Amino acid sequence: MALPRVISTIPSTGEYGDIQANPITNRVYFTNPDVEGGNVRVLNAITNKIITSVNVGRRSYYLGINPHTNRIYVPSFRDGTVSVINGRTNRVITTIPVGLYIDSIGVNVRTNLIYVPSAVNETLSVIDGRTNRVRTTIPIKGRPSRIIINERTNRIYVTNTVKDSVSVINGSTQAVIATIKVGSNPVIPPAINTITNRIYISNNLSRYLSAIDGSTNKLLRNVQLGRLQSEVVANPRTNRVYVASAQIESAGKLFMINGSTNRIISTMMLPDSTGLFINPNTNHLFISDFTNNKTSVYNASTLKRIAMFPSVAGIMALNPRTNRIYVGNYGSWDDKKNSASTITVIQDSV
Repeated sequence: MALPRVISTIPSTGEYGDIQANPITNRVYFTNPDVEGGNVRVLNAITNKIITSVNVGRRSYYLGINPHTNRIYVPSFRDGTVSVINGRTNRVITTIPVGLYIDSIGVNVRTNLIYVPSAVNETLSVIDGRTNRVRTTIPIKGRPSRIIINERTNRIYVTNTVKDSVSVINGSTQAVIATIKVGSNPVIPPAINTITNRIYISNNLSRYLSAIDGSTNKLLRNVQLGRLQSEVVANPRTNRVYVASAQIESAGKLFMINGSTNRIISTMMLPDSTGLFINPNTNHLFISDFTNNKTSVYNASTLKRIAMFPSVAGIMALNPRTNRIYVGNYGSWDDKKNSASTITVIQDSV
């Protein structure tokens, strides 16, 4: 099996927010969350060239994609709107008001519904992707923050960082069917195993990981880590969960957890300021070390390092059809407006 390798480095500018790929059109989208006016840049993944930049709202950090309709949804944290981009023309076709302070966005590709939380309004807006209108607004008291969707069961999970809970929404009725108490400050994006129907909530201020049984909407036994958490990812194919405890200014550990037993089976030390990414196709775990500006690739079963890329560290996205991973490297800043940022394209092995 060939090792992962860098095949292209694409120059860009500015800070990166979210990065996502449309595997059908082979386009990659990444946000530039400027305070005054954000934009989304579009990368042609065939030529590895940035083909355009689309202006969106202020502090547009996150984005969601429906590959089948070729629509890109970009919420604005400051403006309280969602910009809808036509992926064929690369133009904003409408802007939908939803509410201020949006921490995430979720797209259910099967139902063509888009879910957007507003911390100020304490609501979850449900946008109909066919009409580009808000179909309904679901009240979620507190601060609805992170979203993850199980498209197989049509259930939407929303973390609440004030109530330290997870709201479960029935995607057919758009009603909250359960509220599950988890650990303190679940502000970290959850992970999900759609095969076992288990949802993993990383608690930023508690020393345990919360695991939810999606079939019963009950909390399973908490996974005691003894440390605070910063990130969680899962590989549904191997039924392994990976949790990082490294913080911005302190080193930590990587915990590999058996998804069947919720028991820790291996650990590894991590430096401070790290990011995790799993490629389920290859079972490779990518760990970005932001402090030392490098990314290491591990066999996710043995935690043995198989590759290391210097001067590569940032948010990652996978195109599952081409098995290419796109890394937004922040680079070294010259000033607040210009930086030596790049997009690194890694061809993962098959």
